[in-house]
Amino acid sequence: MKLAAVRPRFSGHETFACRFAWLPKAVRLIAREPKALSDDERAILELGLGKNMVRALRFWLEAFDVASVDAGTWSLLPFGQSLFGPDGLDPFIERVETQWLLHWRLSTEVENPLFAWRHVLFRRMRPDFTRSELLTEMRIEGERLGYEHSDVTLLQHADVFVHSYLGSQNPTSPEDALDGPLVDLGLLRRLGRRRGGTDRFEPVFALARLPIEEIGGPVIDYAIASYWNARRARESVVTFRDLAHGEGSPGATLRIETDDLRDHLERSPDLWSYRPSGDAGTVTAVSGLDEASLLKKVYA
Repeated sequence: MKLAAVRPRFSGHETFACRFAWLPKAVRLIAREPKALSDDERAILELGLGKNMVRALRFWLEAFDVASVDAGTWSLLPFGQSLFGPDGLDPFIERVETQWLLHWRLSTEVENPLFAWRHVLFRRMRPDFTRSELLTEMRIEGERLGYEHSDVTLLQHADVFVHSYLGSQNPTSPEDALDGPLVDLGLLRRLGRRRGGTDRFEPVFALARLPIEEIGGPVIDYAIASYWNARRARESVVTFRDLAHGEGSPGATLRIETDDLRDHLERSPDLWSYRPSGDAGTVTAVSGLDEASLLKKVYA
């Protein structure tokens, strides 16, 4: 399968991480008046948010694959309809499975990935970093891809990544104090401080490896099918290495230990046929790759 050229996004979130109530609020507004969200003044009035937050909310609706806009009219996408629509599986994000699924959709966009997400989750070798270390890496990687963003833009983007998973430590407004839907996952943690590129001690952040039980087998199965359909659509077999370590893979995105993912495949013979081969192995889909059906099983 030949994938389209990658064009990462560095901005659009107006420096705001998504808040917990934003997606349900926006979905209800879209249901009442599909054009209202495109009108700044109307959206500000209906949502009770400032102009920049409204713009950020629009960004996150699309980034989470919940809704899209066409000629000023907003509509739910299939994923958003399934979770947040009139008969949605979890319209108010009350279950941790929904938070994992939102993280999955946000992190695995193929053509227009969020640059910081792609870099931190899939491009770095080490799980830990400081703010200045990440800035240096993002500057080098951005230039390699042909972009010339300012350090301010890159730092703002990096900070939004951190705040999406750790929340705001020093909120300047009541809205800032409301954590987002990804904070509870525990994917990003603080590990003390160390001397950074500015020769000052900085907080150290690190991606965590999580037990598969905290994520849930049905979420893993949905992620496998989603990855397969998005990145290996014409292949009847994928390697275990791809599922565990590839860009946008379940293992790398959900931070699953390799042995845990292998055990999960072996415990799910009705869905996946895993054939070990040294450190690699291959996986075949036994019952198809129906994402809609697997999504419903998450909430069964």
